[in-house]
Amino acid sequence: IQAQVPIIFAGVNGYLDKIPVNKVVEWEKDFISHVATQHADVLEEIRTKGVLSKELEAKLRDVCDNHAKGFY
Repeated sequence: IQAQVPIIFAGVNGYLDKIPVNKVVEWEKDFISHVATQHADVLEEIRTKGVLSKELEAKLRDVCDNHAKGFY
């Protein structure tokens, strides 16, 4: 479940808006890999706390921003 939270967060916050529909699956795989390898602490915090605090939201925005720079 913790892997779904960053994907949903990215989707509802507009990070997928510029991704062509035919690239969404590729984006999702790349994003999950990025989060798991570079930001495992974020996934662990989601798993252990189960709540999106303001601090965790800020971390997720940073993760999404960093991934967007490399993907677009």
